[in-house]
Amino acid sequence: MAAQPRAGGLTMLDRVTGYILRGVAIACLVALFLLIFVNVGARTFQLASFPWFDEVIQGLFAWMVFIGSAALWREQDHFRVGWLADVLPDRPGRVLAIVVVLLEAAFLIAMTRYGWDLTVRSRALTPILNLPTGLLYASIPAAGAIMLIYTARDFYRAAIGRDPIERMPF
Repeated sequence: MAAQPRAGGLTMLDRVTGYILRGVAIACLVALFLLIFVNVGARTFQLASFPWFDEVIQGLFAWMVFIGSAALWREQDHFRVGWLADVLPDRPGRVLAIVVVLLEAAFLIAMTRYGWDLTVRSRALTPILNLPTGLLYASIPAAGAIMLIYTARDFYRAAIGRDPIERMPF
């Protein structure tokens, strides 16, 4: 039996990052489902009321959306219209890929910067649990930074002529 090639350090880090991103998004989704299920049951049978419910749901939803987006970004699974790049010859197609990646980077830089400002400047506390609202907002710069790292990967791929939309192994 032939020995399997060992994954490099960056490949292993990328794979672990993928597992963590998916794990956080899935854990948030499961927690959302369970909390909503319990809340609906409690209200239906008038068993209990959970005043903290909305705060927890908002936090879980924010983290699920932004970290889930980063997971999709890593795996190149987000929505993309690629017909123009497919019909262009190699050189113009590569230029288009580079321009698209640079536009993505510009958006992500703005998102990360303003998300960081929002997180740092937020001084409010949630009404029931008294948690800093910055905890909710922190998902924005965290996901933005992760997506920027993968955008740098996509830029490198586009610059050397590889397809930046090449699928990542989980």
